[in-house]
Amino acid sequence: MGFRTHHVSAKEVQFNALTSQRYDSGSVHEGLMAKKMVDFYDFLLKINPQQPVTFNAERDITSWWNDLPIGRTHNIVVNEERQYAVAVGALPRTSDCQSGLIFFHLKDPSNPKTLGCASGDSYVQDAQCLVYRGPDRKYAGRDIYYGYNEDTLTIYAPRLGYQHAMERILVADDELDELRAAGPATSGYPITYFWDIRSLENPKQTGTFRSPGHGIDHNQFVVNGFAYQSHYGAGLRILDVRSLPRDPTGARVKEIGFFDIYPENDSLPNGGSIEFVGSWSHYPFFKSGCILVNTIERGAFILKRSH
Repeated sequence: MGFRTHHVSAKEVQFNALTSQRYDSGSVHEGLMAKKMVDFYDFLLKINPQQPVTFNAERDITSWWNDLPIGRTHNIVVNEERQYAVAVGALPRTSDCQSGLIFFHLKDPSNPKTLGCASGDSYVQDAQCLVYRGPDRKYAGRDIYYGYNEDTLTIYAPRLGYQHAMERILVADDELDELRAAGPATSGYPITYFWDIRSLENPKQTGTFRSPGHGIDHNQFVVNGFAYQSHYGAGLRILDVRSLPRDPTGARVKEIGFFDIYPENDSLPNGGSIEFVGSWSHYPFFKSGCILVNTIERGAFILKRSH
């Protein structure tokens, strides 16, 4: 099956960009993942774990959505409650959507439909989409989008993010600040940034946490008060962030565990290396408590916390 491409129209979703706050790190992101269309597979098939299946793009595909501009998209994020998805960082930047948020419906996965795009702050590296249930009553029940952009945190609200579970604190990191020795990450130690988002129109960066070993932080997710982070060559790191609602400075945040998936750099000065090796992402949402960790060199690991 050949890939088909289609240029998305200039149809804009009507948005208020509530605010755009600059990161202290000041570094710039760039897309890493190449894809010209989005494929959908039904993973609810009955599969025998003893007989792993390699999915086939022609035989097993449910549908595809090809309203991306010609180029690549960095990520796809999904609002499961509202049943739609958002492509972010879809190149080229000169497209009508300017690599911003591109929306498509998933109510019928066999027939995804384009909803439009939001290009107000140009390139978006990653995002979190949710129905807001936080303390800012003005936006209660509305769809909110936390855009983790090149040098800003931009919060969008339609005129009709990973966020801490209590919807008061946002936890973020910057992939390139260690590589470019920018801001608090000048020393090469990965920095986690904390934001007070009780007011969506006036978010405030309140503090940071410095990881104990050199590396590059990437994807992270917050589950039940713990931040799970992929640090490339420094492996999977787990932070206890339950103190943040009481102390948003991060002074009480601590690392409670890690899993090393790239031992080749363990003997280096500062406990690691600043390079794109090891773990790029992971998935900590299984009800069993298992954590699936991907690696560049060694395939996938399935882990479970001991406490």
